[in-house]
Amino acid sequence: MSDFYRRRRVVIKDATALLTFFLGFVWSGAFAWPFLADQVDQGDMIRGLAYFLSVVLGTGIVMGLIGLEAGNLLGGVWERYHKHHRHNREFAIAGGSPTIAWAGATPIAPVRRTSTSGASARRDVSNVYYDEAGVYAASFIPLAERVRPVRYEIPKVREALARTINIGAWDAGRLVGAVRLLSDGYTFSVIADILVDPDYQRLGIGRNLMSRALAAAPDARLLIEAQPDCIGFFERIGCVRGPTGFTLTPTPTQ
Repeated sequence: MSDFYRRRRVVIKDATALLTFFLGFVWSGAFAWPFLADQVDQGDMIRGLAYFLSVVLGTGIVMGLIGLEAGNLLGGVWERYHKHHRHNREFAIAGGSPTIAWAGATPIAPVRRTSTSGASARRDVSNVYYDEAGVYAASFIPLAERVRPVRYEIPKVREALARTINIGAWDAGRLVGAVRLLSDGYTFSVIADILVDPDYQRLGIGRNLMSRALAAAPDARLLIEAQPDCIGFFERIGCVRGPTGFTLTPTPTQ
């Protein structure tokens, strides 16, 4: 289960448990109140309170435990619905069957890149925003195919994205940059992908994405296997060259 679904299922489970605990507390209180009032009238308030609290708290706890199980069930139903809905949306965006539209790792014509400096001068990136909630396959594939001359399959890309932490850079609703982080959550974090649209390169987007990936790394240390044409970029943002790649660590504060 990806972190995106895990967090939301926890919220659904906790909210359901809290609601059922409250309902059990209030419902049982209506039945226990007459006994408490009767004991107060007889001058035995302690016994009445002990009975009242034991009934309402006991019922609330039992209902809360039932709510936890119900929340797990509701979270699973929501996850299946969301995945189904997302699949249909990606299917519609792709314009047909994913196996037809994106089948095979077939090489395609490389993107013709214009002058980087000219593109940087014309491109306004003031509206570019970054989102750490995740990246959909239907948005990721067009970006990846602009950077790499390879066609991607939606089902396989969806599985790959589910296994990584994905941070996107967006401009007017279009994904123009993305970084994928693979981590064991403790001692190991590696960059699986860092992609920036050719028209948006050398504008600071890649640097911002890497900064966010570094912040998301549990041990604040990233391992990077750089392609030959990306070495200059990693050197510019402060990565340290190692025997087989680069390592990115936070800059010490002065």
